[in-house]
Amino acid sequence: MRLTFLWLCLCFLIVSPSSHGHAGVIYVAASSSMEGPIVSICQKFGQLTGYQCKITTAPSGHLYAHIMHGMAYDVFFSSDETYTQGLVNANKASAENRFVVALGRVVLWSADATLTADSLQQALLDKQNIVIAIANPGASSYGGATKEILQSYNLWNNIQGRLIYGKNIKQTYEFVINKRAPVGFVSLAQLPPVVRMQKRYWEPDPRRYKPVLHEVITLHQNRHLEETAAFLAYLRSSESCQIFHDAGFSCSPQTHKV
Repeated sequence: MRLTFLWLCLCFLIVSPSSHGHAGVIYVAASSSMEGPIVSICQKFGQLTGYQCKITTAPSGHLYAHIMHGMAYDVFFSSDETYTQGLVNANKASAENRFVVALGRVVLWSADATLTADSLQQALLDKQNIVIAIANPGASSYGGATKEILQSYNLWNNIQGRLIYGKNIKQTYEFVINKRAPVGFVSLAQLPPVVRMQKRYWEPDPRRYKPVLHEVITLHQNRHLEETAAFLAYLRSSESCQIFHDAGFSCSPQTHKV
């Protein structure tokens, strides 16, 4: 029994990010919507510095709850600024190392490859009787942005019966890809590279909605100060910005403001 207990403790120390026993490792909690570019950034960062990232991805709200309940990470990437601000307010994170790494882009998309950008926009504006998937405006920054877009086209009040709500932007994308909804407002970064390259989506004017900020923040539980400082410096680089841009986010040197 004693040996079994010791073995379980050892396993916990190996897999738990709270152990943080390895030098040269940075523990990253990242919103699911940012997984692709974060993985690429960590790979490039590792090649340059020799440091490694241990990445945990989940919806921002889930990671926020884990951190609030004591789960230890070095940095947190959030797709909703309310979570980064919440960690600052709870004295769980440092506002000094909180900045925007990218802006999300909201697009109307269909899994039907025959639909063009013009036909997608027309389907929306013609008020056809088709179901439209959007993220929950009350729980998702992307959902809030979509609501603003529909309001700007004077559609929101008359479109309620056509909407199907995803609890987050990931589920909204799944509604469309699984054809539970013929079209939906999703993040451009969720679309496959070939879809982005061929521009098989309709993108509303970004001035019609509040920017969807994707932020990074360091946590007070951070035990890898040297590695984290190097990581934040790389995140502010033009190379990191280009990775976000290539993944479907908006990013420029001006985006990276403290």
